Amino acid sequence: MTPRELIRPALATLVAAGAVGGALWFFGLTWPFAVAAGALVIAGVVAWTAHNGSEPALYPVVRAEQRPGTRSELVQTAWALRPRHGEIGDAGIKRVRAFARRRLARNGWDLDDAAAAPAIRRAVGDRAWSVLAGANTTRMTDVEHCLDVLEAFETTGEQHP
Repeated sequence: MTPRELIRPALATLVAAGAVGGALWFFGLTWPFAVAAGALVIAGVVAWTAHNGSEPALYPVVRAEQRPGTRSELVQTAWALRPRHGEIGDAGIKRVRAFARRRLARNGWDLDDAAAAPAIRRAVGDRAWSVLAGANTTRMTDVEHCLDVLEAFETTGEQHP
């Protein structure tokens, strides 16, 4: 907008603020309160104009990619692992499997590879494997045991037979 185009809305705003302030003063408010009410009208009009009259950004806003282990991931994991009726929901199991996928990949195993499944089962044990395999009912104690086993793995990235 050019400066000339801004004069009309600015004058309309000042007239509205003056009318509100004048009416309040006429009906018995002291002049400082009437002036404050007029200033509030001006602030409201400016805020409304800025909200509705602003042009979109010239470039799209890019959200930062979440990295593993950030605060938001920990909060989401904590909420996902909240047991309902003693069992962990699908969102919690997906997060445990994602952690297991990363931890097992360090040791050369792929959780989704059927050929590696017997070796992973021997390494983690039957109780932890039932969590990773997606058992129908998964209790919090089983998830804790599975996480303990996964955290106990060496992080050297060595290949296991």
